[in-house]
Amino acid sequence: MNKYTDRAEGKAARQAAILAAISAEEIATQNDLVKALKKRGIAATQVSISRDIAELGLLKAGGVYKAAAGETAPDAEMPLRTFVRAVVPAGPNLTVIRCDTGAAPRVGLSLDQLAMAGVVGTLAGDDTVFVASDSLSTQKKLVEFLQNRMAN
Repeated sequence: MNKYTDRAEGKAARQAAILAAISAEEIATQNDLVKALKKRGIAATQVSISRDIAELGLLKAGGVYKAAAGETAPDAEMPLRTFVRAVVPAGPNLTVIRCDTGAAPRVGLSLDQLAMAGVVGTLAGDDTVFVASDSLSTQKKLVEFLQNRMAN
């Protein structure tokens, strides 16, 4: 059995196996995904799986993991256009983003990947992302940016 850790070559193989597993069977939990990878000869920890789920932008639909539908090429703004439902300032340095259920990690990752000036960090739950910004002017730019990309 091959043991993959977070090395780049192992990570790519593990992530490819994750995508194959979720397309071949219904996988509801990270533990189920660890077991599915083990069947494919890949040992992985729950911590690695959790990071992979976020990086691959997997969503839960009907209680099982799914790849985002219709995405053919990496597009950091796609989750912002697809899954964001509301953007609400909460004080001068915090913005609350309401998302479709299960989409918040993907939206938070997208914001992190965009590396917007003045955005200090994100914290994602299941359907909500908190975004910390360094100033009120950064927050205003962020809110405008997000509102221009929200799905109608």
